[in-house]
Amino acid sequence: MPDAIGIYAEGQRIVGAYVLTKVTDPDSGTNYDQIPEYVTVLSPPKSGLPFDFDQIRVFTWSLKRHRYETAFRLHPIQGYLPVRTGFQPGPGGASVPTFSFQLANGENLSADPVTGATRPASMRTINYVMLDTIVRRTGPDMGPIPVGHLEGEKPKPAKSVKKNLK
Repeated sequence: MPDAIGIYAEGQRIVGAYVLTKVTDPDSGTNYDQIPEYVTVLSPPKSGLPFDFDQIRVFTWSLKRHRYETAFRLHPIQGYLPVRTGFQPGPGGASVPTFSFQLANGENLSADPVTGATRPASMRTINYVMLDTIVRRTGPDMGPIPVGHLEGEKPKPAKSVKKNLK
């Protein structure tokens, strides 16, 4: 994963970065004309969490500005590996990139007899498709995605905006 994306981790631990597709930009200023676009998963810098990641981000390459930009962000969630990437037919028959990840489907847990790792007993697969720089949810599971912080963890307060009243 390039440093140009790693700087967006904001103190989070990068769990994985997966290439969704590549775009051609001969004016990119890099040694390559083919620039990868990524889906990344991140987690807090803590051990022993009951999930693999709590944030998903998609980074696309701006052909106009010749830099990475955030196209999609979903947090705080409690997601599980694996993250899968692929392609599916899109508008006009063109192939479009897809990705999916898993969420717990209920609160029941099961332990792996070999590793002892505890995982949800039932999982939901959440699917997304990327059309140009727009990421949309797709697939059979369109139910709500539970978002929330860990028990005892408080969300960061919103930054106050000072208004200039004259």
